[in-house]
Amino acid sequence: MRLLQILAFTLLALPCSRAAPQNSKPSPVATLPAVTAYALDRAKVTLPTDFAAPLNFLILSFQRDQQPAVDGWVKVLPQGGPVQTWVLPISPRENGLYRWWLNASLRGSLSASQPRRYTVPLYVNKARFLGSLQVSSEQEIVLLMTDKAGHVLWRTAGPVTDGKRAAFDQFVRSGSH
Repeated sequence: MRLLQILAFTLLALPCSRAAPQNSKPSPVATLPAVTAYALDRAKVTLPTDFAAPLNFLILSFQRDQQPAVDGWVKVLPQGGPVQTWVLPISPRENGLYRWWLNASLRGSLSASQPRRYTVPLYVNKARFLGSLQVSSEQEIVLLMTDKAGHVLWRTAGPVTDGKRAAFDQFVRSGSH
């Protein structure tokens, strides 16, 4: 009978524990895995080791048609201060020729407001990389606020809205990180 009670509790509690509202603090295990890549200015970058700001706002994109949503966020975010914005297009591991072509294409298509130094295309094992960040969907861009060690402190997804921007500003002002 005890085993049946445990099973019933698990079946009821597990679906509830998986749902997380947007603009929420993720569980403390979400962490940016160490990755070395080249920014679009051709500088070698190791993340999160090269994070210099106390807070790092990561914009993860997965498909070319998500660029307008990325640009929308980049335009409204303050430059400098305690938050550094990083744009991280995520792709599966590819051969060197494909990476060169894609990086050249990205360099040519950047908007003026998106600095090349902080745009770092990542060619990774997507399942492992996104799993460590607790990202379950590539259907829209994912935005993560991390500390210098890469621990995810705040997240949201999708294009910028007044509500998401207000939640971002509130998190940065709160100092609860």
